[in-house]
Amino acid sequence: MFDRIARRYDLVNTVLSGGTDGGWRRKAAQAAALAPGGSALDVACGSGKLAAALARVAGSGGRVVGLDFSPQMLEIARRDHPGIQFLEGDALNLPFDDAGFDAATIAFGLRNLADPVRGLREMGRVVKPGGRSVVLEFVRPPKNLAGGAYRMYLRTVLPAVGGALTGQLAAYRYLSDTIDSYRTLEELRAMAKAAGWSNVTYRSLAMGTVGIVSGTI
Repeated sequence: MFDRIARRYDLVNTVLSGGTDGGWRRKAAQAAALAPGGSALDVACGSGKLAAALARVAGSGGRVVGLDFSPQMLEIARRDHPGIQFLEGDALNLPFDDAGFDAATIAFGLRNLADPVRGLREMGRVVKPGGRSVVLEFVRPPKNLAGGAYRMYLRTVLPAVGGALTGQLAAYRYLSDTIDSYRTLEELRAMAKAAGWSNVTYRSLAMGTVGIVSGTI
């Protein structure tokens, strides 16, 4: 499915978020707390936008690796960000040694993992002691007027716009239908703690519809 929508994935995200998705990724990169010259792994990297934000923080002496299971997404990532290493791999079985990175991130991919806690545990495994892991994710719409409007937006506008721009209505219908699998920020925080993360904090964005959960390894 992600292979089929890869070519216009970034365009759809920008349109659907009103151009704010780039700011969310920058905040996630900042939460990783990379020092100049640091190293980071971006899991479920897609077209490489968060990996690129991490690379800007790490600077010319840093090392950033992006990993994804979609070959077409990785093809776009390599084309758009030639200075970053991108690998095809499984988020539940990361092909890296223990404690090999200063930070690990995942953006809008956790809900697609068959075992999210295992994915979070794997992220922690490859991070050095004292390093940080970060999740950027959509969260369950709050039970208020804004949350109701957001739920309606996900049910109607997202599949209509995504389908029109990509020609893949079924794929965006799937993404819309996964709204019921969205976790609350508290649930995401509990999952991170279950995976062994310490000092877990969260930050609410976009009127409570997006969140950043981060922790120390």
